[in-house]
Amino acid sequence: MGFFDAIFGKQKPVPPAKNDRLFAISTADITLETQEDMKPALSSGVCFRGVASGPFKQIQQDLQNLLNASSDLGLQSRPYEDDLGYKWILLTGSDFQTLVTGMHMVSQTLLDQGYGEQLLSAVFRFNTDNNKPVYFIYNFKRGMYYPFVPRPDSHSHQRNNPDETRLANVLKNDLPMEQEFDRWYAMWDLPF
Repeated sequence: MGFFDAIFGKQKPVPPAKNDRLFAISTADITLETQEDMKPALSSGVCFRGVASGPFKQIQQDLQNLLNASSDLGLQSRPYEDDLGYKWILLTGSDFQTLVTGMHMVSQTLLDQGYGEQLLSAVFRFNTDNNKPVYFIYNFKRGMYYPFVPRPDSHSHQRNNPDETRLANVLKNDLPMEQEFDRWYAMWDLPF
């Protein structure tokens, strides 16, 4: 960042952290199953900001074609755009390891093509024994995970902060966990 950029408040976009930390969730699911009786829902999504350009649209199409070719491995995908205009690639997998690999493939493709700054998060859903959703969100800019636990039957968008804190402590040895709680952003109305 240059001197004038600092004076006039311009900021350089934060580059994404190393993408390999995304794989940490593949071993954390064992801890969640054994200690918390949670099972992976085998559905997840990568969220990113879209770019209104021909090359970016072509990359999205190429990525979708690549994912369609991976369907024989037990990986299904579909594009999605949420109410805020963010783009998603939603994945379902035959097993959790395939799902994690698919998520890495999507994010790595965007990184390799120079669109890493557009990546926001990867979201993995787990279900409790009562089939309530618990999400683990990977923030690409920080290279860290954090739990997101919406309160059940809450129409007012309330979180279960005690459960989020407890889960962060349970997984502190398995996942690179975000230490700054104000960066544990809520993601309401997730499409999976």
